[in-house]
Amino acid sequence: MTGLSRPEPGWNIRPFRVGDAPAARRLIEAVWHEHFHHHPDPFVRDFIYSTLSDVDGALTAYGDRSLFLCAVAESGIVGTGAIRCLDDQNCEMVRMFVASAHRGRGIGQAIADQLIGFARTVGYERIRLSSNNALVASHRLYERMGFQPTPPWDPGGDDYSRYYVLRISD
Repeated sequence: MTGLSRPEPGWNIRPFRVGDAPAARRLIEAVWHEHFHHHPDPFVRDFIYSTLSDVDGALTAYGDRSLFLCAVAESGIVGTGAIRCLDDQNCEMVRMFVASAHRGRGIGQAIADQLIGFARTVGYERIRLSSNNALVASHRLYERMGFQPTPPWDPGGDDYSRYYVLRISD
């Protein structure tokens, strides 16, 4: 993906690079902490810490037919998002996080737009995603983009998350 997205001055979107993992991980942990630090359920509170190995190894984890993007401002990485391959027809949008100080600037939308464009270009038919029930602003974004609610693919997943699918094939 060669194009940069710059809907507003001060940031751009680019593919994940060697050395981005520590900053991307800090961003993801900070956003999770912001929303779930005081959550009464330890599963929700600590969930993110058990699932970040893909960021630490992103250059291999997001290889063939996958893409990890970073939104970068002067202060560093301020947003992330990725498409990961599930099978020939399906992919999953994951790691959609934007730093609180940078929300409302179109960064999440721009990352999602580029990820959907990538998924379409490489021939996927559907994009799925899950989002914690508490992240209502994210749900609104996904629904505006055409994602439709779908049954959970994780056993018991609807206890914590909403599940969506976007059909992108013609």
